[in-house]
Amino acid sequence: MPSTSRLSWPHRPGARRIAGRTAAGLAGAVTLSLLAACGGGSPSPAAAGSSSASASASSSATLVAGGSCKNSSATKITFWAWVPGLGRAVNEFNKTHPSICVTQEDVGAGSPEYVKIADALKAGSGAPDVAEVEFDELPSFEVTHNVVNLVPYGANKYKSQFVPWAWKEVSQGPAVYAMPGDAGPMAFYYNSKLLAKYHITPPATWAQFASAAAALKKADPSAYMTNFAATDLQWLMSLMAQDNAWPFAYSGGSKVTINWTGPAQMKFAAYWQKLISAKEVNGTSDVSATSFADMDKGIDASWLSSAWGPSYFAPDAKQSVGDWRAAPLPQWTAGAHVAANWGGSTYPVFSQSAHKAAAATFAEWLNGTTASWTITKTAPSSLFPTFLPLLNDPTYKNITVPVSGSSHPDQTFTAAAGNIQGVPWPPFMTEALTQSATVFAGVLSGKETLAAAFRNFQNVLANYARQQGFTVSG
Repeated sequence: MPSTSRLSWPHRPGARRIAGRTAAGLAGAVTLSLLAACGGGSPSPAAAGSSSASASASSSATLVAGGSCKNSSATKITFWAWVPGLGRAVNEFNKTHPSICVTQEDVGAGSPEYVKIADALKAGSGAPDVAEVEFDELPSFEVTHNVVNLVPYGANKYKSQFVPWAWKEVSQGPAVYAMPGDAGPMAFYYNSKLLAKYHITPPATWAQFASAAAALKKADPSAYMTNFAATDLQWLMSLMAQDNAWPFAYSGGSKVTINWTGPAQMKFAAYWQKLISAKEVNGTSDVSATSFADMDKGIDASWLSSAWGPSYFAPDAKQSVGDWRAAPLPQWTAGAHVAANWGGSTYPVFSQSAHKAAAATFAEWLNGTTASWTITKTAPSSLFPTFLPLLNDPTYKNITVPVSGSSHPDQTFTAAAGNIQGVPWPPFMTEALTQSATVFAGVLSGKETLAAAFRNFQNVLANYARQQGFTVSG
């Protein structure tokens, strides 16, 4: 693979979220009477959907790829996705699979797409055969039995080709409800010149991180070790997962555990609150003009970021181009190698599809073959793989990006990808994301402690889950 910069990383989680009433409406639309939906089983592979999912998308859809089939008898599949350049893979599939014709449409990135899918599912027609769905949103479609178990269509033959955690997150028991796609393993991404100036080495443990943050603040009162983006729930939860403080347990059905106030969660909150109170971390939103300016100017010395981070930062980096390096996330236990994931998508087949077998063939090819990844690893898609043959490819690990100079940040990110532990996302993440913007705002502004926000969030989510018919523990 050529040594070129990632020009556009499309999977910053949360970047495409819609707020307020629309997102809350999506949460209700996707859950679709959750408790009632939990009682039934997934449709059998032999049962075609009651209505065709090959119906055209809404008038707001943008045709990306396909659209005309050379083989008039080909099975027509509709695919919704927003990743830039993904249409190149769609066109390659159509060339090599003449009996199937896939049309890709972009109906909106993230939440706008989910709204349209939820509306189509509720209406009984118009849903795509296959769609891009983020890892954290997949359970919302699983609980309502709106996605197909891909095992009868051969999905398990691809299992060994993926990092275990990604396969775990698309599975419930023996069922596999989507093909895993890209991911966002995290690292300690730091300004090497700035840390060297103050004789600070990348911390191997979180205790060392705290000491380094205090030393930096003492040496330069205007500097911070990093920013703490309290209102970015997915970022926050990724760090909680690395600390064995994940606040949810869910394995399908009507029972869910919500635990933001247990000992592990409170210990996590206390650690970060100490740094927040000492103003050793910067209270700014993440992946923003402000946070990138602070990084470039040497105000923030590091970024607890994902594999897509360098590409997002690159357009804003001017003074610090070439200075940034990647190191493993600090560890809570010295000598451990626990990683975290922030971002990524899956590709389910929807139960409304009238062509489940053909749709499964496409989803499996798109994510489980070298032919597809050879395309999607390159710009403008630049997807970071959960696909082991690419993760283990030395040429992929040695990609350079200008903001990191001659270093190879993907060596750190690919190593992290194999040390991530899968997490059980709850089936109401859209609601959680919507509420978190309000609940954690006080932490970002310094008016509320992180522990207080955790306690408030516990009550908000538990009340919501019960209203949706879940039995809540924790």
